[in-house]
Amino acid sequence: MLALVSGNILFTSAFMLLRVPPAGAGVPINEAALVATLLVVLFSRQSIAGFVHTPIFFPLMVFWSIASIQLTLGVFGGGGIWAVRDAANAIEIGFLFVGYCLALDQRFDRPFASWFVTIFVVAALYLLLYPFQGSLVGFSPTISSLSGYDAAFLFSYGNPASTGVAAACLLIVLHSHRLVWRLVLTGAVVMTLIVFVQARIAYLQLVLLFGLIVVLRPGRVLSLLAMAVGALTMMLLFLASGIELSGRLGQTFSFDFLMNHIQAIWGGGDTTVRDAAEGVDLRLEWWLSIHERLQNDFVTFIFGLGYGIPLTSFRGLSDDIVREPHNSFVSIYGRLGMFGLAAFLILQTSIVQATIRVIRAAHRLSNPALHDIGMTILCFLGVHLIYSVAEGGFEVSFIAVPYYFFAGVMLAFDRRIRVGNLAPDAARLTVKQEEEVSQAYLTRLDSAR
Repeated sequence: MLALVSGNILFTSAFMLLRVPPAGAGVPINEAALVATLLVVLFSRQSIAGFVHTPIFFPLMVFWSIASIQLTLGVFGGGGIWAVRDAANAIEIGFLFVGYCLALDQRFDRPFASWFVTIFVVAALYLLLYPFQGSLVGFSPTISSLSGYDAAFLFSYGNPASTGVAAACLLIVLHSHRLVWRLVLTGAVVMTLIVFVQARIAYLQLVLLFGLIVVLRPGRVLSLLAMAVGALTMMLLFLASGIELSGRLGQTFSFDFLMNHIQAIWGGGDTTVRDAAEGVDLRLEWWLSIHERLQNDFVTFIFGLGYGIPLTSFRGLSDDIVREPHNSFVSIYGRLGMFGLAAFLILQTSIVQATIRVIRAAHRLSNPALHDIGMTILCFLGVHLIYSVAEGGFEVSFIAVPYYFFAGVMLAFDRRIRVGNLAPDAARLTVKQEEEVSQAYLTRLDSAR
């Protein structure tokens, strides 16, 4: 499961094209892994371990109930496989249950903590190759999609801004004495995001990162400022070098471009960011159109338009219709109505609240490793929620899978803290001690049940 999550974080949109069997109309690798893992979980003792007592249980059941009914109606009402595709934002939530059941066992802590730091450091280093994407992609193997096009497996960078900001958060809060290399790498990541990735959403995500550090980890404010100074210094050196290396939008970085690009968030800026600014008005038209369609009927307003139909009439360059309105919350509102949206918002709020409780408990229990993980996961959740306001974040597996897996892990830690099953520092326990604590925990849960 950790390997699967790693693939989604690093290789993003290309990874979710992998399927079983690898040729022809196979089952996507994420869905195949979800079914296989859920079967294992449901036939193990972990399946009874207090999930019904988590704060997300009720909103999740409401959300899944509405989604299941709409999916059934969509499949048999003419939507067919497209209805299943449209329901991805409900299906992928199954990884939350997987993450929860794995993290209930204390033996999960040690390998997870080691893997977690490694994957985000690797993601940060991998992001630094983004400026050379055009040259490196030629050396990548390709994967054929079900639609018939070939995609490069390496250097696809489906959502570099969100992963980069989360990696920067880990590097800033990481409980380590090797401060210099962490700040240099963090500064390089932030510089790459601003100079080369050129994604408007990254500016909002960086603001979130600043806010999280100031509020929840004030002891790292100086490190945060040092990272900002390092990133600014690297940008100045890049400008002074005279290197003509354009970013994602085809524009060479300058501070004038940066200011115009920030203004493009709300549709402003000059002609250099015209395409980005025009996208704001287009999205607003989609969202308003969906709202108007829901107002036509009270039942539709409450339960949505359902799956199997496109939510926009816009067609892309290949004459393929854009099915989602580039906003996951509007997508859920359109497909599952006001009840579905309300359940989804309560679900996300509960996940964030549980993560914050874990962070505070980790500080109280003197568990710096868990505190670092909790801070990074909270940032990871936050940047993807921001991303999903302007893009279809929860509609693609490479975002939804790690998001819900990490959410499940945090819910499990929150549950373990409540029943006294979280050691001050798991790294100090022997394997035998971990087994004894985990067995005692499962016994208590069985007795409570």
